[in-house]
Amino acid sequence: MRILLALFVFVTLFLLSCKKEQESVNGGGGNNNPRLLKMVAKTGSDSSVSEFTYNASGKIIGFKLSGVESGGPLDLRLTYVRNSSDVIQKQILKSNDLASLGMDSIVTVVNYDAGNNRYKNAVSVVTLFGLAIKDSIVFQYDGSGRLTSEIDYTNAGSGMQPSSKTEYTFVGNNLSGEKYYSYDNGTSSYVLTDSNAYEYDSKINPLQFVPDAAVLNMNPFYSANNITKTTYVDATDASNNYVSTDTYTYTGTNRPATSTSVTGPNTTTTTYYYQ
Repeated sequence: MRILLALFVFVTLFLLSCKKEQESVNGGGGNNNPRLLKMVAKTGSDSSVSEFTYNASGKIIGFKLSGVESGGPLDLRLTYVRNSSDVIQKQILKSNDLASLGMDSIVTVVNYDAGNNRYKNAVSVVTLFGLAIKDSIVFQYDGSGRLTSEIDYTNAGSGMQPSSKTEYTFVGNNLSGEKYYSYDNGTSSYVLTDSNAYEYDSKINPLQFVPDAAVLNMNPFYSANNITKTTYVDATDASNNYVSTDTYTYTGTNRPATSTSVTGPNTTTTTYYYQ
């Protein structure tokens, strides 16, 4: 169920953060390492503004998504609480969808393995229609410290049970693929449901935050470069398969200035703002 990290919007909308009027597509004048502050995306009659806020160390501490989707309002806010070492300890999610369910927010507690310098797991508990639901994600790594999988466990009153799994593969400094599995209680095994495969350009991804990527969401926070092609495969229904292509213009610091994403008949244009 993955109540935990609720960052699906980042995968589909690809993110940002706001600031002042003097922001420009080309980034703050002369700044060789500008921060991505805001991204404005349009798809047909839908539009969205994604905004990021950072602390003094340049670490993400907040995200806001607003706009219109299918005639309805978009309203989602995430706050990341960090300790004095800039390690994420807590995530607080608020949205209009939660409010409609009578919930103020979902708080996720993130646990860190200081000895190995990596996140261990994250746990959230919500009460929905009088039922307390606990959700936990466990992060698993290979010998080099790369995240290889996330296993999601859910307790809806009958004890913690596996519910899903995501597996990651890499090429160089980029995330090359994700495979998603659901857990089959009948066979006590994971069943592949769908997958994504990615191709990249050679320019700078302004949202690369490798140390925090497991918590923030691997795509787009892990890879060094920008996705140019996504191939989606539905393991149970090939009619849902698609290929999405992304083309960019770039700033003088080799970061995206604009992008055009085409998926079937749908085209999304995005403008990036830096400081």
